[in-house]
Amino acid sequence: MSSIKTTALAIAASTLLASTAAFAAANPDAVHLALDSLLVASSKMSVVNAMRTNHGKPPATNAEAHLGAPSSMTTTEISGIVVNNGVLNVYLAPVTGTDHGVVQYIPKLVEGKQKGKKAVQFACVSPNIPEITKIAPACVYQPANQPAKQ
Repeated sequence: MSSIKTTALAIAASTLLASTAAFAAANPDAVHLALDSLLVASSKMSVVNAMRTNHGKPPATNAEAHLGAPSSMTTTEISGIVVNNGVLNVYLAPVTGTDHGVVQYIPKLVEGKQKGKKAVQFACVSPNIPEITKIAPACVYQPANQPAKQ
């Protein structure tokens, strides 16, 4: 094989690897374990319960959501969970390969199945995991400097 063909193949291979490097860095299985964990599910329920108690107003802090301190809200895949002005922030641990990845669950009141009843839905957004939609299709990537989509 000529050196030109070898060089062209090397460039093509490195370009292909570079384009998938961001996704390859994340550990999708670990991210799934984090987002599908009982800790995240129970934290979302705590936010829902707080909103029901406070006539639809989201809790501003972990304490208002009746959650533990962020440092106690951990698993192998989660380094902490913080409620900040109604938004449930799930901070992913290094094992997820997301370099301080954050997944945010933004609560919103919607019409419930029963007439006159309100329900809570969560929009899933990550401000710093561009490949989040490939890992968790219900989530969207929304860089921190852009307004959140709901």
